[in-house]
Amino acid sequence: LDVPVTVSFKSGGETKQFIRLEAEKKPVSIELQKEPSKIVVDSDYDIARKLSNGETPPVIAAIFGDARLIMVLPPHNGSAYEPVIEGFRSRGAQIRSADSLADPDMKTASLLLLGNNNPIIGKLLGTVIPSGHGFSITVRKNPLNAEKVVGIVMTASAAEASAAFPKISHYGKYSSLDFDKGVNVHKEIADAERGIHIALKKDPTAVDISTLDRLSNVIEKVASKNIVYVGESHTNFAHHQVQLEVLKGLHGQNSKIAIGMEMFQRPSQQALDDYISGVIDERTFLKRSEYFKRWDMDYNLYKPILDYARSRKVPVVALNLPREIVDKVGKTGLDSLSAEEKRSIPKDLDLSDEAYKTRLKEVFEAHSNSPDKTFEYFYQAQILWDETMAESVDLFLSKNPGYRMLVFTGSGHLQYGQGIPRRVYRRNRLDYAIVLNDAELEKGIADFVVFPEQETAPMAPKLMVYLKTVEGKVQIVGFVQDSVSEKAGLKEEDVLLALDGNPVESIEDAKIALFFKHPGDTINVKIRRPGLFSGGTDMDFAVKLQ
Repeated sequence: LDVPVTVSFKSGGETKQFIRLEAEKKPVSIELQKEPSKIVVDSDYDIARKLSNGETPPVIAAIFGDARLIMVLPPHNGSAYEPVIEGFRSRGAQIRSADSLADPDMKTASLLLLGNNNPIIGKLLGTVIPSGHGFSITVRKNPLNAEKVVGIVMTASAAEASAAFPKISHYGKYSSLDFDKGVNVHKEIADAERGIHIALKKDPTAVDISTLDRLSNVIEKVASKNIVYVGESHTNFAHHQVQLEVLKGLHGQNSKIAIGMEMFQRPSQQALDDYISGVIDERTFLKRSEYFKRWDMDYNLYKPILDYARSRKVPVVALNLPREIVDKVGKTGLDSLSAEEKRSIPKDLDLSDEAYKTRLKEVFEAHSNSPDKTFEYFYQAQILWDETMAESVDLFLSKNPGYRMLVFTGSGHLQYGQGIPRRVYRRNRLDYAIVLNDAELEKGIADFVVFPEQETAPMAPKLMVYLKTVEGKVQIVGFVQDSVSEKAGLKEEDVLLALDGNPVESIEDAKIALFFKHPGDTINVKIRRPGLFSGGTDMDFAVKLQ
């Protein structure tokens, strides 16, 4: 078998040669005079072989040729699609309503979705913009199964459908078609790889040092954007200081600015509003927002940002979904959500970004060591997370004309625009900029990358104990080595009752009490020590915090 191999060079040009194979496997060396940039096997399809998914564009022929095709009826105006419905019914397609479809149906079949308001479009692809012509069909890869496709049919009337539908089978190699009164006015084949691509060592990224800028100039450059995203590593205080500087700079130029924060979940919005407006104090805010219950990071990392927002009455928007829902989807998938839970999530979920999916799969495989977790559910949870935050940004801006927004979130939600930014843009077409901290310099990863000097964050002191909620009570179950609490006389199984007179009814209450202390302070710890023949003995201890 003579296998054609095309080599492209970094300096330009390419060469093509054939490699003869006489066995199933053969080691091959190719001598080159110049450094290659790309190697592709069989780019012109000279040999008979099965194409990879990357080489196969989604085409109309896949709709007509799939033995398992599910046609999903539009929620309204089904009569306009009657010619399409009857045409595919006669070919054996299943006819279903959107609310009868579950994930297993969508994974095992190709789908034909009728109407631009079909709910399944939002569930799989986010949104699909109508073509503006009388009849159109667009075919995309099924994001739940790369072997299958999703077709979207839109028609202005039954007459347009009757005139165009009989003709579309003649355009099987195309990915999208538009018709007016039965006349084809547009046809397009989606991009796809040609040939089998051989991975090469990446060409290192280089930076022109003469173009390096200062953060103050970056702020000036993004000042005109409707949305500015500033990424972070959650535990890096220097990243939060950059976020604060961007906030100060943009707020100084235009007071109509809001802050969107991943760290707060939507049910916390009223607590945020009350705190920023001065109705409640910081301790009440931390309790009502359930910050320490729902976010694992020391609040001191974010306190300067919230302090600035409160002092200037800058609105803060809770972007995130309750973690219980995200965790549930990560374990058992979107289909496992109850009807009430589904009402709290965005209607539009775009699962079709293959580049983002690939990047998330690398993250999943590097960090997931639990046999109970599957990438499919991890991916669904991540998209739900991103789409919820994107929807929260869009909802605030649509309800508050004239406002701009600063979005503070983990860098993984922002890189290459794949997580949140493009999903917001899909909804409102507002311009944006992405600023990342300490990111790898890769083309397209962001608009700006900042490298701040590292700073040490003020951190809340620790009791140096392990706590667990047992029968509704906060109990000490262990100690850190050289624990200040153990040295003060506390023991395992002691139940925390109060810290400095503040009742402890949850681990969260203990964290709030410690937040208002400093290393070196003494805190009064009231505990109940279990007894063999009584309900226990209440005792007080003075613990010097570290």
